[in-house]
Amino acid sequence: MKKLNISAIVVGYNESAILKSCLQSISFCNEILYFDLGSVDDSVQIAKELGALVHHHEKVPGCEWIHAKFANSTTYEWVLIIDPDEVVDKDLELEMYRQFENGIGDNIGAIKVPCLFYYKDKRLRGTPWGGLNKRIFLIHNKRFLFTPVVHVGRKLLPGFIYLDINIETQCSHHYWMTDFNMLLEKHKRYLKNEGESRFKEGFRTSVLKIVTSPARQFYYSFVTKKGYLDSFLGVGLSIFWAWYQTAASLELFRVQRKTKSNKVI
Repeated sequence: MKKLNISAIVVGYNESAILKSCLQSISFCNEILYFDLGSVDDSVQIAKELGALVHHHEKVPGCEWIHAKFANSTTYEWVLIIDPDEVVDKDLELEMYRQFENGIGDNIGAIKVPCLFYYKDKRLRGTPWGGLNKRIFLIHNKRFLFTPVVHVGRKLLPGFIYLDINIETQCSHHYWMTDFNMLLEKHKRYLKNEGESRFKEGFRTSVLKIVTSPARQFYYSFVTKKGYLDSFLGVGLSIFWAWYQTAASLELFRVQRKTKSNKVI
């Protein structure tokens, strides 16, 4: 089939074990840009063999920095955003062909698709990561804004709307974590920027909220988001969720106090 006029951006670091499946699943894109952050494995070689244009970039705190810097300088205006540990389902690929054949409306700034999360190849049914999540998959770089802000740096420009894909099989499979060490290492890296990112987005916290956070966040993950559906794994991930959200609130609180102390009166 003729490839679609889409530029895909993939950011990776030592992703050789999973990168091939990701890149093969987005071969329908006319341009694939792989930004390597200093890998010492075979990631670069794999990307080149699969036809990706490799860019070497210094290590950054998160892929948001790369998106913000390069999403507006791609060959095509439609840009596909995907992590190296994701695989696009064949049904989603066919849906993209259908959307482009029919013509995507001028008011559409981005397309959201279902995203299924896996832990050690086990699909998560509960917790904030499990179930049927939606994520931003395809964006139009003249109708969308990327900022280098962890987790919340993606926004539609005024006047544009999302197109939602709601069929579960038309999804991205996110092989999220392979073990607990990977989970911990990645989220410790996120924490370095989480407080400032949340502060810039207008979030504020208090001592009371921090003190009550572990119980509230565990309840949210295990009960509200049905972490119990994943049995003991759901318990462990809910405890981790409670830890991370509490730690992120502490980081936000530090930024608040620092900003207040630096304020000129």
